[in-house]
Amino acid sequence: MHDRRTGATLDRSAIVPFGGGTTLPASLGDGPARRGAKGISIDVEEVEDGTLLRAEVDGARLEILAELPEGHERLGVVVPWSTRRFQYTVKDVARPATGWLELDAAEARRERIELPAGESWAVLDHGRGRWPYRMVWNWGAASGTVNGRTIGLQLGGKWTDRTGSTENAVVVDGRLSKIEEELDWEYDERDWLAPWRIHGVSADLRFEPFWDRVSATELIVFGSHGHQCFGHYSGWVLADGERVEVSGLLGWAEDVRNRW
Repeated sequence: MHDRRTGATLDRSAIVPFGGGTTLPASLGDGPARRGAKGISIDVEEVEDGTLLRAEVDGARLEILAELPEGHERLGVVVPWSTRRFQYTVKDVARPATGWLELDAAEARRERIELPAGESWAVLDHGRGRWPYRMVWNWGAASGTVNGRTIGLQLGGKWTDRTGSTENAVVVDGRLSKIEEELDWEYDERDWLAPWRIHGVSADLRFEPFWDRVSATELIVFGSHGHQCFGHYSGWVLADGERVEVSGLLGWAEDVRNRW
């Protein structure tokens, strides 16, 4: 959690061997997903109106409903690397979010923050598969309203190269348009907060970050290193042949390198 008012960041993580304390459904919507570890509790459950997220860590707790509007469409793709390695992923952007977040403050007080309706969004990322040992990917997403229309961006790169699949799409007022081409990602690895460009025939987007969340885990055989930058998207993208303008859309773009 990052407070843009003060620049303070609350970041909690836990490494649990062999996934102990984790419950995952066989597929999306088949049941709750739960994770329990020292100092961390996460519960994700499908309910009548959408997806309910509950979490508690040292210093914070939250309860957020990611609403699922009637007719809302989401992206689902299978990425095949070989006859034995694949990933099935669902990326679901522009989900309206309501709920609250509590932060522990000084002198045993708690600050409660209500998510403003119409200005808060959730993104669902669901996946199942068998991955190669080494993998690099880009992922970008953004949600919000532009000129009275609800727009969600879903962008991916590197990990789908030469597989015949892409995970690029745009959602406009709940209707999804698939972007079949592999988009080009341009960014400066010496300066992660410099503007990024993601572009192709179907889109030309500029991403301007304001915060870089850096993560690094090194366990000899397993490792993960990532830069997840948060900021704003501007530019345009094609949706059902229509050029849709994007301006100041809040989201993120990331570069992640994993061994697992």
